[in-house]
Amino acid sequence: MKNKLKVGNACRTKSQIRTSKSKGRSFEYDVEASLQQKYPDAYLTHQKGYITQYDILCESGMFVCECKRLKGISWNQAVHYFENLILHTSDIYKSYLLFKSNKQPCLVMYIDETEKLTVREFIQVFCVPFIKHEPVKKVRLQE
Repeated sequence: MKNKLKVGNACRTKSQIRTSKSKGRSFEYDVEASLQQKYPDAYLTHQKGYITQYDILCESGMFVCECKRLKGISWNQAVHYFENLILHTSDIYKSYLLFKSNKQPCLVMYIDETEKLTVREFIQVFCVPFIKHEPVKKVRLQE
């Protein structure tokens, strides 16, 4: 009998899974901090107790964001995540998929004014630079 190939998290250690989850969560905080430069009411949905498909909601800007931080992301993966986001988002909100691969800038996938699927850098879409959030531990040490 042949051995089946393990896929997904089945071939990863607990430490690797924990590291990837913390990288993803850190990226969500970075996106929130970056968006709050222009949209102070943008917030992470899990902090308000929402269980939704998207990670960030901004009611003043009328948009939602799904954040993905992966070692590498293929075009097909990005399109799949974006289509899934659109399926689970109300029509009144614009949908953005924000993703980042190792040592690459934050990119944004969205539907532009001409109804075309577009990918641009964060600063080109939101007109503010992408920044890193200030960790709570670092802020406490400075006080």
